[in-house]
Amino acid sequence: MDGVFFHLFFVWFNHAPFLSAIGESLNLTKDQVKTLLILNVALTIPARVIIGMLTDRFGPRLVYTAILAIGAIPCFTFAFAQDYNTLALSRFLLGFVGAGFVVGIRLMSDWFPANELGTAEGIYGGWGNFGSAAAALLLPTVAIAAAAIFGGEEGWRYATATSGVVMMLYSVIFL
Repeated sequence: MDGVFFHLFFVWFNHAPFLSAIGESLNLTKDQVKTLLILNVALTIPARVIIGMLTDRFGPRLVYTAILAIGAIPCFTFAFAQDYNTLALSRFLLGFVGAGFVVGIRLMSDWFPANELGTAEGIYGGWGNFGSAAAALLLPTVAIAAAAIFGGEEGWRYATATSGVVMMLYSVIFL
């Protein structure tokens, strides 16, 4: 289960190690790059309420699976965007993967007794943070390898798309 939260955060922050490369690739201004950072978290706050309601109605297994599978779509859109507006919209929509936190908290409360819940939630939350750190550490290597294999200067696109593929595959595993 912690693998789900790891993957969500991995994808949610998959753009961070590439901000300068993305800016150069699409001739973005510094303000546009900063806006991408803000948009990445903008939807997360209201999405957590919506995801919480969906979790109550449909259960955590289906909602987590849906977040993983559907979240891959804006990930791919971001990876192959050719203009700022597409980047911005897809980054905004990717903010909803951060709402997966709510589903995991529900699962923790279902799976662990009250006297172990704090520890379980701490481990769960840590795996999400590890996912964002892993993205920063691993994706640049994927980008370098992709650029070497496919050529060109835009390995960041293949690296971010690869994270979406992994998340989509993990949705099937989790289901």
